[in-house]
Amino acid sequence: MRRVNLTRYAVASATLAGALLLGACSSGDDASSDTASDADSAASDTTTTFDADTVGEPTGLGSDILARFESCDDVAPAVAPYIEGLSLRSSSGVDEYSVYCAWETPDTATNLDEIRSVEIVLAPGSGNVPSASDLETGGLELLPDPDIEAAGGIAYTMGEAVSVAAVSVTQIQLPEVEVSITGGQWGDYPSLDAPTSVTVAKELLDL
Repeated sequence: MRRVNLTRYAVASATLAGALLLGACSSGDDASSDTASDADSAASDTTTTFDADTVGEPTGLGSDILARFESCDDVAPAVAPYIEGLSLRSSSGVDEYSVYCAWETPDTATNLDEIRSVEIVLAPGSGNVPSASDLETGGLELLPDPDIEAAGGIAYTMGEAVSVAAVSVTQIQLPEVEVSITGGQWGDYPSLDAPTSVTVAKELLDL
């Protein structure tokens, strides 16, 4: 039975973010382990998994958007500069309930400083959008955007920086659909930071 994650707050990709920071800071800085530990704890508190049979078929805008993507090849153009040289993770996939696409450093990499990943998740929304005050109380950074707000949504992020890496998990929530993007800055690679992630999400949502 397929299980899909329909509510992903900005810390939902905590394990990935922790791994990214650890790889980028290959000197063994204690901050990387602290980041992963704190993020894992937060993720367990804010991530809710629903059974697909209970949720039922996606409808409305969420269904329309998911239908645009037949595979991660349809998602890749929106993040092309940020996934160059990366390999699509084998667990990636698209179905009627969600889109999960993650690109990571190929096994042929020989330097820990090359480790980087990009993750994109789209799923039908729950019908509700968190309030700005609740997000700020939870320590998340709001990302004001008139197009997202006009669609009844909100964008926010959480990030960490260690050594030459800065990792962010950005969430764009509309009542009908949600997008989660994990990216950041690694050395001289193009930066998929929070504002850029909002632009990517808007392209995927056609806003």
